[in-house]
Amino acid sequence: MISMSEAIYDLWFDPNMVDGDLVVECWISHGPRSSDNNFNPLTGDSLLAGDGEVDPISALVLRREGNRVWIQLRLQSRAPLKV
Repeated sequence: MISMSEAIYDLWFDPNMVDGDLVVECWISHGPRSSDNNFNPLTGDSLLAGDGEVDPISALVLRREGNRVWIQLRLQSRAPLKV
């Protein structure tokens, strides 16, 4: 497992701003890849998002307007499915 100090993710998000549909607005300039000129998230892209405290979470890019990106977090269930 990767420690939080070594965690790699594409966008930073504020967990207090996540809405009921698990959508949150992020700013590229506030993320760990802000100086990466090749980082160009587009609608439909999958990426990793983090808040610096928990393991990175898979996310789907829903919309982008310049520096702002809206993503939907993809939380994984840890409970086994009952058939």
